[in-house]
Amino acid sequence: MYLIHFINMKEIFKSTRYFTLFDFVISHGQLLLRSQKNDESGNNIDIVFSGTTYIQLFSRLNGLVITRIENDISNISHSSVKKFLEYDNNYLFEIESNGEKYSIAASFVTVYENKLEFSESSLNAIGNRRGVEIASSLHA
Repeated sequence: MYLIHFINMKEIFKSTRYFTLFDFVISHGQLLLRSQKNDESGNNIDIVFSGTTYIQLFSRLNGLVITRIENDISNISHSSVKKFLEYDNNYLFEIESNGEKYSIAASFVTVYENKLEFSESSLNAIGNRRGVEIASSLHA
């Protein structure tokens, strides 16, 4: 299934860095995509989706743009995803990377910059240990 031709979209975050699917906590529907710190950047960028119920995503993304789709979900073929999106505060997020589009159905997404070590997940971090918030769908 490919989701294309959406009319009303709000861009939330854009980066040219390399991201991987890094962690998932089933009980809270939390999904973490991470761009790890490296020689060029001393900070991780963690993208945390909360209330995640549907994921159609490649596990490695070289650069990405995250947008929130609004009003037009006609291209969704899964009735369970459509039902989830009928409720207030549930959204379809589109991830575009390398000319391909992927989808995540979740309540919101927040992007953090942090210095957590490879073995540390921001999904397990409490309070400001997640890092500094740099973007969020809550403010879009």
